Amino acid sequence: MMPILYQCNLFTIYTYGVFVAVAFLISTFLLMKEARRKHFDENFIYNLCIVLLIGGIISARLFYVGLNWDYFKKNPVEIIMLQHGGLVWFGGLIGSFLWGIIFIKIKKRALLPVLDLLAPYAALAQSIGRIGCFFNGCCYGRESAWGIYFPVHGLTLFPSQIVDSLTLLVIFVILRLIQEKTKDGAIFSFYILLASTQRFLMEFIRGDLRPFYHGLSIFQWISIALFFCGFTFTLILLCKKKAV
Repeated sequence: MMPILYQCNLFTIYTYGVFVAVAFLISTFLLMKEARRKHFDENFIYNLCIVLLIGGIISARLFYVGLNWDYFKKNPVEIIMLQHGGLVWFGGLIGSFLWGIIFIKIKKRALLPVLDLLAPYAALAQSIGRIGCFFNGCCYGRESAWGIYFPVHGLTLFPSQIVDSLTLLVIFVILRLIQEKTKDGAIFSFYILLASTQRFLMEFIRGDLRPFYHGLSIFQWISIALFFCGFTFTLILLCKKKAV
């Protein structure tokens, strides 16, 4: 659609990269406001956001490279060309989660309240980032007469990126609406349940769907695994609540 936002002899500004930056800035700004309201240590939350950003991008890129290794082993320079797109949300989620836990433990902070604080804004950041996917032409939908023409593919495709963005925005709104009414860990578990379900369903309208096992893509199998992790975590929280 419009992968390059601005170009001159000295530099090129890629639309995808701009939206990744905008997603981080907006989500971090709103997160910091919420952290301030709930009396979290602002320096800790800000530093955690930086850790999550760097760890998430690296992990998301490595996951994408691993899934497309046949291409990248022939074009190794492309591995660092993030401006061309190619970040896998699941890789970013798992990677940032692991790095985040390490950072939280090092700083000796309570894990569940921090995860609950972060969860809605993770959905918001992803929602904004998907708009970058739309302009970049990646994460595209199936060919459709009712779609939008993508020059990079030379086809009229269903704008799955927009649907993806809107449904993630709905998840953000839901999590924010119930955030004050839940116990520690609940918002994070709901995020995992909703986000994994959303991604599982989104795969059915994606044009780059590649069946992995029993007709489902690798991302759908990961979604199933994450859903059951979220479900199990929810049951553990409920059992603890009853025991109190």
